[in-house]
Order: sequence, then C-alpha cells, then structure tokens
Amino acid sequence: MRRTHWLLALAAGYVDGICLLFLGGVFGGVVTGNLVVLGVAGVQRLPETALRAALSVAVYGGTLWLARRVAPSRCLVGALLALCTLCGGWMVTAHDPRGVTQLPLLALAAIATGLQHAATTGEKGGEKGVFDTVLPFACIAIGAVSAGLLVERVPWIGPLPAVLLVAVALVVGSLRPPDASTSTPRHRERAGGPAEAPARL
Repeated sequence: MRRTHWLLALAAGYVDGICLLFLGGVFGGVVTGNLVVLGVAGVQRLPETALRAALSVAVYGGTLWLARRVAPSRCLVGALLALCTLCGGWMVTAHDPRGVTQLPLLALAAIATGLQHAATTGEKGGEKGVFDTVLPFACIAIGAVSAGLLVERVPWIGPLPAVLLVAVALVVGSLRPPDASTSTPRHRERAGGPAEAPARL
C-alpha cells in the first residue's frame, strides 16, 4: 500500500537522522552507509565508531533474518514497540545520549528500521512505476531533514515523530478493503432460477 510505504519511509529517514546526529555518527538502517563508515573508521583507527557501525549492521541484519516469515502487521507492531522503548531511553539519557549509552539506543533503532523494512518487503504488490520507486527515497530525505530541524530545537521530542508515523502506518494498513475473492459469493443462482429437469417424451 503506497501510503503505508511513504509513512514508513518518513519514519526510517527520521530515525536514521537521529542516529547520525545523536547516536555516534552511524545509521540505524542504511547498511551500505554503515559499511562505508566501518571501513573508514577502520582505516582512521576510530574503534568506537567502528563498533557502533558494526553493531548497527549486525542488529539490522539479524532483525531482517528473524522477521523474514513474520506477517507485515506484526513487524509493524514490533517496530512500534522498539521505537517506544527508544523514546524511553531517550528520556532516561536526558535527551543527550553519550558514550556507552548510545549502544542500546542504536540497537533499538536498528531493530525498528529492520522491522519496518521487513514489513514493506513482506507485502505483495503489483508493478511499481518510477513515481512509486522515487517517492520513498524522497520521504527518507524529508524524514532525515525533519530530525535535524526538530531535535536540535526541541530535544525532548526525540524519536516521538517516528512513533507516530509507524502508528499511523499500522492503522492505515489495517484499513485495507477486503480482497475481491472473499467478497464474491461462492454460488450464484441463475437468473431464471434452478434449471428444470428435461421433460420426458
């Protein structure tokens, strides 16, 4: 469903923005970006950054592997719970996680984004046009920009917008119309009623 994918893309971009700015300069769900960070950190001898990048990649990949057979709706519920826990951790750290406290929050962000990705890949859909392919990337960028603007000015808000976006996506996804196969009656009588038995000569 398009609207669900757009909402989840906004949420993923927002979470990645928080991770990049406040959780050690790594991403929560962009595996390729984290692999680049891991390689650069290894060359530049930045063990803390390399640890965070490796943790994010491992948790995100493990989440995808564990959720590969889970229903999309349950993946979204799990992502919502992970984001709510992330909000709690954000409040405990007084809106400014530092050092070791960044690791559990980063792991929660990776779990949330991994479950969101599993929810979207688990849905079956028709062929996608250019618009359907490009717009989610634009939503990710908008979400990241929103994180940079909001959290800098209102630190207490933290991951809360991502929680709201995933919650709305969960509600929107549950409002799908029933399949045509389920709404079609199994048996239809002919317009003229039941067929009569052939007359005997």
